[in-house]
Amino acid sequence: MKVNLYYAPFPSQVFRGCDEPINTERPLNPKSALPTLASGLRMFSDTMGFDCDIEIVDMQLGGQRIHYKTIPYGPHQMDCFRYGSPFEDYIEKIREADIHGLTCNFTNSAQITADLARFIKSVNPKAFVVAGGVDPTARPYYYLERGVDLVVQGEGEWVFSKVVQAYANGGDYSAIPNTATRDRIAPKVDMSHLLDMNNLPPMALDLVGDLSLYTDTAEGPPPEGVGSNFICWETSRGCAWRCSFCTAPSRGKYRYMSPGAVEQHLKYFRELGIRTIVWQEDNPLSRIQQNGTGRFLYDSGREELLEVFRMIRDYGFAWEFANGIEFGKFSQNGRFDHELAEALLGNDKSADGWTGCYRVQIPLDNMNIAKSRFPKLLGFDEQVDILATMLTDYGIGHQTYDLFIGYPEQDAAAVDLFNEYCLRIKDELGTLGGSAYQPYFNVFNLSLLPGARDYTTLRKLLAFDVDENPEVIGIFLSAINTPHFSYWDVYRKRLEMTNSLNDREMHRLYDGIYAGSNAAGV
Repeated sequence: MKVNLYYAPFPSQVFRGCDEPINTERPLNPKSALPTLASGLRMFSDTMGFDCDIEIVDMQLGGQRIHYKTIPYGPHQMDCFRYGSPFEDYIEKIREADIHGLTCNFTNSAQITADLARFIKSVNPKAFVVAGGVDPTARPYYYLERGVDLVVQGEGEWVFSKVVQAYANGGDYSAIPNTATRDRIAPKVDMSHLLDMNNLPPMALDLVGDLSLYTDTAEGPPPEGVGSNFICWETSRGCAWRCSFCTAPSRGKYRYMSPGAVEQHLKYFRELGIRTIVWQEDNPLSRIQQNGTGRFLYDSGREELLEVFRMIRDYGFAWEFANGIEFGKFSQNGRFDHELAEALLGNDKSADGWTGCYRVQIPLDNMNIAKSRFPKLLGFDEQVDILATMLTDYGIGHQTYDLFIGYPEQDAAAVDLFNEYCLRIKDELGTLGGSAYQPYFNVFNLSLLPGARDYTTLRKLLAFDVDENPEVIGIFLSAINTPHFSYWDVYRKRLEMTNSLNDREMHRLYDGIYAGSNAAGV
C-alpha cells in the first residue's frame, strides 16, 4: 500500500487593499505532526502485520498565494488564500497512493483541508481519505460532509495504524475506536488507547527531506548564535490544568517520557544535524504539578525534569519554549527554585554558538484579572518578581508575552488595565535588563477553538457561521460579539494594544502582519 500524508497549503487572509496578512504565515515551521504519525505507523505496522510505503507531502512549500474565497469582516473584504503550492502540482502523487491522510489542527485551515480532500477524490475517486488533528476530532461531521471518508479522533499513531490495517484487510472500520464515518460518530473520544510516551519512536524525519528549509522558530528571528537545523518537539502530552480556551485537555491525561526515552530522541536529532529545539508541548512543567495539599502528583517528576534538561544541554542543543512555559512553577512555597530554573533556563554563548535556553514565551493569558479562568496564574507582583529573576539571573532577555482579550466579562476599562499592566512589565523589566531585554507582546483575541470548553459555553456569541467561514477562528481575529464589544471592536482593541506595547519595527520583525492603517491601529 502507498500512504500519502499531507500538509495542506497554509491559510493566509489579507484585507483587500492591504499588503500584510492578518494572521502569521509560518509554512517554514519545522514539521513534527506527520513525521510523528509516520513513525507510529512504521512501529505498529510490524506488530499489526501490514506493509506500507509512506510519503509526506508538504504543500506549504512553494510561496504561491491562491485565492479561494472572500469574507466580509467589519468594514473590510477579507480575501482568503491558500499559501504554498497549487493542488494541481500533486496530481501524480495523488494517483499513486491508496490512503491519503490529512492533518488539520487549526480551524482556520478547515476549508483548505476539506477542499484538498475533494480535490483528491476528483483526481482519484477510489482514494481513501482520512482526516485527523484537533479540528477534525472536534468537528468530524464537517470533514465527512466534504470528501473525507473517515476521521481519526484523538491521538493518531495507534488508531490510524488500525485504519491502515483494516484497509489492507478489506475495509471494515466499525470495530476501531475513535474513528468517525458518515454513518457512525461516537459521542466522545475513548481515552483508553493513549500512547505511552516511552514507546514513541523518534520522528520519521527522513520523510521530511531537506531539514534546512524549515527555518522558522515560531516567534520571530532567534538571537545571533542560535543555529539550524531546527526541530519542533514534545516530550509530554496534555497538561495538568484545564484552561477554558485551550484544547490540551482533549489530548487526554498528562503523561511524559522518561529520561532514557528522551535520550533516544536526542541521539537521533544529533545524527541529523539538529542544533535547536523549538518546544511545542503544552506544559513541560506539569511534571511538578502539586495537589491542593502541596504534594507532588509525580514523585520523581522534578528530578526527571532536571535530568532531562541537563542532558539536553550536555548534548549541545539550544532551545526556546515556543508554546509557553508555566513560569509560576519556578516559585515553590514562596521561594524561587534556582536549581530548576538553571536546568530549564541556563545557557552558554560561545564562538561555537548558543547552548541552552535563548527565548521564553510567557503565558500572561489575562494577567489574572479574572483568576477563575486561569487558576495557574499568580498575582501581578509575583509574576513580575519571577520574570525579573529570569531576566537578571539567567539572561533570558528574549521574553515573548502571550495575552488574550475579548472575554465576555471584559469591558473597556478592563482592557485598558490589562494594557497598563503590560506597560509596567515592560518598563520595570526594561530598567533591570537594559538593551539585553527584548520583549515582544503577542496580543491575541479570544478564539473559540473547537475542542476547548469556551467553544461549548460561548459559541452562542459567535458572529459567524463556523462551518461556512472557519477562517475567522484564529487568535489574530475576533469572531464573537460580547456584552461590551462587537467582534470588530474587539479586533480593533487588539490592534491598539499591539501598537501600544510593541514598536512597528519589532512587530514587523516578529509577526509581519497587519497592525492597522496608522499608529493608533484603526
